[in-house]
Amino acid sequence: MSAPHATVSTGKASLIGGIVVGIASMVLWVAVTRELGFDGKLVLGAGLVVAAALGLWTRLADL
Repeated sequence: MSAPHATVSTGKASLIGGIVVGIASMVLWVAVTRELGFDGKLVLGAGLVVAAALGLWTRLADL
């Protein structure tokens, strides 16, 4: 006898939550960096990387 295999399905809520967290993180990144006087493509690129990482982490952590 073998035990049935459990499958993990990702829900739509975790996808939407990851997207929302990514967008909100980017908005906050832009607001804080502009307030502190940091501008440029490098700062914006770093913000995109951080926002994408936070969104992905939220998506995966919500499984």
